[in-house]
Amino acid sequence: MTKFKRIINGECHFEMIELFDDVQKAANNSNRGEFVECKIKNLKFDFATVKKEHDGTNPNASAEAKGSSREETQEVSGSKTESK
Repeated sequence: MTKFKRIINGECHFEMIELFDDVQKAANNSNRGEFVECKIKNLKFDFATVKKEHDGTNPNASAEAKGSSREETQEVSGSKTESK
């Protein structure tokens, strides 16, 4: 099944609330505390892009990876048809 990804780009103002057990840890912006809540305000969408998700197959795979690229095939033992 084919999936599509929509990526929305925009701007917003946010307020994120975290809990800390120490005032020094809370004062340092590089520390992460226990997440409590995030409020988003003034959300503005600038643009969106849609992309097809990769399904794991490579459309540019070589013939060697898929099998022989020769037009002639070898006879299979027990086959009743003749190869050209």
